[in-house]
Amino acid sequence: MNPLLLKHTDVITGACRRTAVALFFIVSFFHSLTAQDILLKNPSLEGSPRQGKVPEYWDIATGTPDIQPGVFNIVQPASDGKSYIGLHSGALWPEGITQMVDMKGGHSYALSFDLAYTAFYAYAGCYGNMAIYGGDKQGDTTELLWRSGPFYHTSWKKYNAVISPSRDYKYISFLADGNIDCEKSAYGSIVLIDNLSSSLREIPQVIISVENTCKGKDMGVASAKVIGNAGPYTYSWMPGGQTTSRIDHLPYGNYQVTVISSNGTSTTATITVKEIELKSTVTVTLSGCYGEAKNQINISTQGGMAPYRFYLNDAILPSYSPDFKELKAGNYSVTIRDDMGCEAKLLNIKVNEPPPLQITTVSTADITCSETTDGRIEVAVTGGKPPYLYKMEASDWQGDKFWKQLNEGRYYFVVKDQNNCVSRGSAEIFRNQRACAVYVPTAFTPNGDGQNDLFRIRVNDDISNYKLTIYNRWGVLVFLSNDPRAGWDGAKQQGGCYAWMLTYTDSKKQMRKQLGNLILIR
Repeated sequence: MNPLLLKHTDVITGACRRTAVALFFIVSFFHSLTAQDILLKNPSLEGSPRQGKVPEYWDIATGTPDIQPGVFNIVQPASDGKSYIGLHSGALWPEGITQMVDMKGGHSYALSFDLAYTAFYAYAGCYGNMAIYGGDKQGDTTELLWRSGPFYHTSWKKYNAVISPSRDYKYISFLADGNIDCEKSAYGSIVLIDNLSSSLREIPQVIISVENTCKGKDMGVASAKVIGNAGPYTYSWMPGGQTTSRIDHLPYGNYQVTVISSNGTSTTATITVKEIELKSTVTVTLSGCYGEAKNQINISTQGGMAPYRFYLNDAILPSYSPDFKELKAGNYSVTIRDDMGCEAKLLNIKVNEPPPLQITTVSTADITCSETTDGRIEVAVTGGKPPYLYKMEASDWQGDKFWKQLNEGRYYFVVKDQNNCVSRGSAEIFRNQRACAVYVPTAFTPNGDGQNDLFRIRVNDDISNYKLTIYNRWGVLVFLSNDPRAGWDGAKQQGGCYAWMLTYTDSKKQMRKQLGNLILIR
């Protein structure tokens, strides 16, 4: 019988201060029933094969379980007695059986049963998968206590389960678990169940105490104490072969103890003596601007025993502060040592210069016509520490990366980051000497040849409140835009004549409305 781990609590305090870990394991009883065991009635599931029925002393938890064999062409012989239960389930139609019990929270119980899978049971299946639940009433699935996981064997196979309800329950239920996708049908899980153990055997606990070791040293201690059963006990540890309840001077690793009581009960528990080590995280704070030697390394350490000592780049004298400042760019290492002499090394701590703040591109839009001042400058910036601020000469700082309504001429600007690093640039705006107007084409050919593929308004003016709508011959709206730069590609529309309407406010603040037709040529 495999041991069950009920509780495992690690409290890590230091690399050389060893830590007690409480592990609760299960003692397996192999003799007759005790007062705490829970009898299962009709564990062999004997009954007359019938569809949608369950044997005596059992109830339907959900769905329509069947007493087999003989229903839906299931012919497999029982593994014990003459009959068994068949379940076929999907995510929306679970099937299961249940029986009233008196399980206690915080206790553990061992049981066994035989399972098999068949590929077809009224519906095609994909796998077998059984789950055990505890509940307060017939059919409850309040707490999942055990799950087999998908299986595919079509002959009977014995399963041993250990269940540990978190609180008291009045019912135990066995369900075919169909919550895994099955392409064949919605009833993916098919489970045949037979030969349950005659009882849920309550399992007393063994307390295992562990003291972990400092990394690289043999300081571990392990001990076993049995509760809930009569002594005396004998102990056998592996590796090592010790026969006492407590063993010490252990390096890190896995250990196994078998505890045998005077009445023949036994359990085997596996424990781990861990290495406790110093664990640190490193934070590197870069200089404010490229070229400055004001980088910092900050170390946060846990574990071990304070105070910690820090040695930068194998320095002879330690620092008791985890903060190192005014550092140049480069690679660093830090050795950390606690008050018990345990240590850890942080290698290859990279301190890189921050990337320089740079104006990578400057985009300009010249003045559209003779009578406006709608020039525009936009910059793209990399490096430094965002967010950035932007400033044109003789103006205030702004968060926008562009300037609008500019007249012709050369402009000088500066960008700074959050650390006040700066980058400078300039650009020139030219004026287009032409009449201020808006032009609408009369046709376009959206055939993908790269020429005249879009119906787009040509705007030679500083306009606002732009709105373009296009309608087909039946008056159905096929395109709407408030962006003068957007064009219509005629997608999903037939060739032919379309009507358009354009409204906007021109540079003289006059409302304009234009109407017309266009031809879409396929």
